[in-house]
Amino acid sequence: MKIKEVETQLRPREKALTYGLESLSDMEIICLLLQSGNKERSVFDLAKEVLTISDDLSKLFDLTINDLVQIKGIKEVKALQLMTSIELCKRVMRKKNYSASIFDPVDLVNWFQTEIGYKAQEHFVCVYLNVKGKIIGHKILFIGTLSESCVHPREIFHDAIQARAFSIIMVHNHPSGDPAPSRQDILFTRRVKEISQIVGIDLLDHVIVGKEEWYSFKQHQYLD
Repeated sequence: MKIKEVETQLRPREKALTYGLESLSDMEIICLLLQSGNKERSVFDLAKEVLTISDDLSKLFDLTINDLVQIKGIKEVKALQLMTSIELCKRVMRKKNYSASIFDPVDLVNWFQTEIGYKAQEHFVCVYLNVKGKIIGHKILFIGTLSESCVHPREIFHDAIQARAFSIIMVHNHPSGDPAPSRQDILFTRRVKEISQIVGIDLLDHVIVGKEEWYSFKQHQYLD
């Protein structure tokens, strides 16, 4: 079915203007982002395929422009429109966290589940905070498999000292989706905690994120 064949008041754009964006289904939201189909395929057909390859949006952040252009009817321009909306979502979460004081790991979870929770490789990130608990910077220190041979504590604290951080929070993802810490995760965290006490820059937490779940070393009292 083509957009022009749908009753005016039921078209995604008109429906959004009348009832608000929250009234739209997932497919209708994607239709708005794609804007149009082509002679062979309607925008509804394209949106339906986007939902299919993203597993009803649950894997949307996994998608790349190359994944989207495999859909017949979606070329680089439309793929870029969708990827731009995803990037905007990530930046909003980043800005929101930078403007707030971080008192609990859950304050960071939504951001980093969006940022790295869907990555196919492990990403290790260090977040630097000031004395008021506000983020003054963050940095991806490693992409691969977490171990002290890959991410050495000296790298963590070198950047923390440069940033004049009062404390740090480590975050990394488990591509498997299971955030339970491995033995290597536990040993590495204990080692960083020991060094943090010597350096005088507190390790507030080490958070592991999966696509749906997350784990906090602080909440499980590993840092006491």
